[in-house]
Amino acid sequence: MIRFRMVKINVDQFAILADKDKAPTEGLSYTVNLGFSVAPDVKGIACGFSVEFAHNNKIILKISISCEFSVHPEDWNTHIKDNTLTLSTEDLGFFANQTVGTARGIMFCKTEETDFRNFILPPVDLTKIIDDDLVINLTQHN
Repeated sequence: MIRFRMVKINVDQFAILADKDKAPTEGLSYTVNLGFSVAPDVKGIACGFSVEFAHNNKIILKISISCEFSVHPEDWNTHIKDNTLTLSTEDLGFFANQTVGTARGIMFCKTEETDFRNFILPPVDLTKIIDDDLVINLTQHN
């Protein structure tokens, strides 16, 4: 397991695009996106996560966040070979799980006084989203 700590949470976007006191309960769908970026100079990785809820194909709530993580130097270095950083899908899953959990908490806080408080961010099967290792050539980042 890779050792890390969360160093920053960014709420890039949060919006309720409907009457906050009349959240629909049927005809809902959602889409999620997940992405990663690396800051080799500080042994950091960021995970971005967004979800959009739609009602009858019209977006009614969206949240986009990113969490920044600092990786323990020893663990960072064990993931480097031939000046290439490789983070496995399992490693990425750790960062993604933390980020999705953080998004749940932010969504809870931001909807607390609205009818949207009953919306649930459904379980996200990260194994279907993270299907490849992250491989970064570090010479291109210097």
